[in-house]
Amino acid sequence: MLIAMFLISAATMLSAGDAHDPVGGTSFWQSNNDGRTVDVGGSTTTDARFQTSDSGSPNAKPAPPRDCGALNRCDDFTVSLLPQATIADVASFAPQPSTLAAEPAGYGIVGLPVTFLIGASQHSAAGTLFDLPVTVRFTPDDIVIAPGDGATLTVEGTARPPASHTYRSRGGYVATATVRYRAEVDFGRGWRPVPGTLDVPTAGYAIEVLEARGTLVDRVCTEPPSGPGC
Repeated sequence: MLIAMFLISAATMLSAGDAHDPVGGTSFWQSNNDGRTVDVGGSTTTDARFQTSDSGSPNAKPAPPRDCGALNRCDDFTVSLLPQATIADVASFAPQPSTLAAEPAGYGIVGLPVTFLIGASQHSAAGTLFDLPVTVRFTPDDIVIAPGDGATLTVEGTARPPASHTYRSRGGYVATATVRYRAEVDFGRGWRPVPGTLDVPTAGYAIEVLEARGTLVDRVCTEPPSGPGC
């Protein structure tokens, strides 16, 4: 009778003592004669519903690598891109028009060269552009001179370059010149070129072109103003 009761008690405890852990495994428990319980074996299976990652969240997947760009800059860096200035943006910083002159001053002789002179030099101005402090630098690239008779002369943009022109007809002409500047900007991080050129025209310069004719006289015209050729 004692053996039968023990077997019934053990079977009852084994049936009631089956413990299912939260991950789907089953542990088997057995009782000894003094009523203590001992875990003598078991098996464990994994339930995908309770898979966890390092983050501790069910079904969480490892985060993909962050795309931080070619410079490998993420939240720890702030990338500040400077705007690209145009010629129109820097036109308000332009130098004042240069002065055009000629030799001989104000006159020319048909068939003889007239030399034009213009002073154009590097110019810098500071101010604000795109709400940022900026320095703009202009350098003469070339100078186009229009003597007023339909011709054009192009010279390098150095200071006071000589450019000669010969008029073929007498009369009054108004010569002009245009200085073409290339520009650069500096927002505090070095000079950056500005695409294109800025044209700054000069004021007109009047030239009276005369003819030179030789006449054989016995005296100068101031002595007999009505003499031949005077």
